[in-house]
Amino acid sequence: MLEETPTTIGQKIWRGVIGLFLSIMVLMLIITFLPGDMEQNLIDQVTGRMSTTAGKVGDRAISIDYFNAARKNCYFQYKDYAPQLASNEDLLVSCAFQTIRSVFVAGELADAFGYQVSELAIKREMSRQARELHKQQTNQAGYGEEDIRSAEDIYRSILRSEPILFKKESTTSMSLFNSFMRADLRKTTSEQMIEKEAQLAKFGLRLVSVTDAELMNVVEKELVISDEEIRSEYDKETSAGNTPKDPDGKPLSFDARKAILTNKIRLDKKTKALEDRKSLLRVKKEEGASLEELAEAISTKPISLSSLSIGDLSSLSAGGQVYRLSGDQTFLKDMSEIGFGSKKIGGPYKDGDKNIFVEFTELRLPDTKAPTVSAAIPDDKQMLAGFFQEMIASMSKENPLQRNIRMAGE
Repeated sequence: MLEETPTTIGQKIWRGVIGLFLSIMVLMLIITFLPGDMEQNLIDQVTGRMSTTAGKVGDRAISIDYFNAARKNCYFQYKDYAPQLASNEDLLVSCAFQTIRSVFVAGELADAFGYQVSELAIKREMSRQARELHKQQTNQAGYGEEDIRSAEDIYRSILRSEPILFKKESTTSMSLFNSFMRADLRKTTSEQMIEKEAQLAKFGLRLVSVTDAELMNVVEKELVISDEEIRSEYDKETSAGNTPKDPDGKPLSFDARKAILTNKIRLDKKTKALEDRKSLLRVKKEEGASLEELAEAISTKPISLSSLSIGDLSSLSAGGQVYRLSGDQTFLKDMSEIGFGSKKIGGPYKDGDKNIFVEFTELRLPDTKAPTVSAAIPDDKQMLAGFFQEMIASMSKENPLQRNIRMAGE
């Protein structure tokens, strides 16, 4: 029986509505019977939630195939060294993103050095691997002639296994470190001269030191608390309804609260006065006060030290106290910038609970002959590794990571 062709506009609209409804029903059935991940990915595509890229490092987008190559590398790393973690998808995703950021950052560093691994070199290495695998198949027992793949087939499989761009950049990243570590790091003649002068130089210091506890004692001696202040605190407490009650439910009297309120006021005033005194010392120093004036402000006297060497700064003994100035980076900076004998004061430097102000009084440099050749640096490989890691860490901060790939719980 032939189907009647719709002739009126109403029939055509009705047929169109029924067709659309059936199409939607079929699509819903398909989505329902898809595996969970595929279903979610399809929904994300339809709703626009799924990006066409895996994310970004800095301003550079990460393509999906690039991300998958990094994830595959992470999978095999975990499979070799921690098999129990190789099935943790969140861990693999996180590892892939961190790997990509490291590769991107190392690439920027390689560009700055003018270093690169060419695509031709990558393909030559792939060709070598393919010939080696073909040779192994040929020489091993158990392979029939029909089972042995040609070197060309193996090469094409290796070439298709991951994007050539990822292979090129990840190889550059790995070889960059090895090349950097082969650098011949040496001390120049001028660096040797400076180092020798620093080792043999003698200098003098004058210092004033005060701990927070000592400064608190000075402040406490000057502390005055009037009855008016105590009364005002009691009235404030009573107005707020915070005064404790006696057994009859009535607020305690002023006399009963006086001692406690006095201690409270003393503590508040001591804390504020301590910070004010520290600020006063800093202001005095910035205004050019002498070391004697700073000492007078905290009721102490300057200590003089002479014929010191750089090594002494880690533990200076004077007046029954030990001062460790080399632990404060600001002190070392001021030592090179504040002129010896200039009467300028540096500090306050921190050594535990000590606050130390220093005047750099004198500097005596030795008469040394300048070396004529550069010298090797002990532990230079460890130093080079530290330099490299520092550069990578610093550049990674400038290249924030944006993820478009969702984790399992998202």
